[in-house]
Amino acid sequence: MKKYYVKNGKIIINKYSVCYSYNTDNGNSETKSEVIQYCRNDNEFNALVTELEQKDIEYTISALDVSDILIFDGLPAESNEEARKLIEPAIDEVKTDKLKEISDICEQTIYKGIDVTLSDGNTKHFSLKTEDQINLNGLLGQVNLGNIKPENGVPYHADGEMCSLFSIADFTLIANNAMAFILQQTTYCNHLMSYVKSLENIRDIRTVVYGQKLTGEFLENYNLIIGGDVIE
Repeated sequence: MKKYYVKNGKIIINKYSVCYSYNTDNGNSETKSEVIQYCRNDNEFNALVTELEQKDIEYTISALDVSDILIFDGLPAESNEEARKLIEPAIDEVKTDKLKEISDICEQTIYKGIDVTLSDGNTKHFSLKTEDQINLNGLLGQVNLGNIKPENGVPYHADGEMCSLFSIADFTLIANNAMAFILQQTTYCNHLMSYVKSLENIRDIRTVVYGQKLTGEFLENYNLIIGGDVIE
């Protein structure tokens, strides 16, 4: 039954279906037409029933079971297919959307970066966008190779600050904290995505949020790798 359709870019939820038939006189014969008409609300339904009764047309009524999808009435959608994906998606479609959501949030969480308290007691923030990660890894490699001398310091910058010279110890602390944070987030993301893939209920999939605690085998395996909770 046609429980919903799209009109003028919005989802319309039908509440009733009315079945009736009528005969058309073609001169030498009559043609019987079967009709199923859907009504969005009580006003449409009452108007249709009144018209049928005035024309002495018999009809049957079905109240559609739409209690679980009425929340979609009036929401924007460009096509019936877009509405279907929203209202009656296949479980694989829901999983794909949730996995992308988790991946995107993980990426943005990493990009926001970390706070690091340096040897002088000051706490500075360091973003970890892709270019920042490349710069940190490149400079740390030069430090480990001995190409940057302790007396010269390591040129780097905290968020919103000019480039300055960090001691080898401070820069190594920044880089190590950054790598640990990235490892934690990516490992957590991987395990949360594996959990989503294991689910077989759409409602359960949709309730998964990035940052929730892992459980069962996913938590056990995460702890084997990381040994602690996710850094928020």
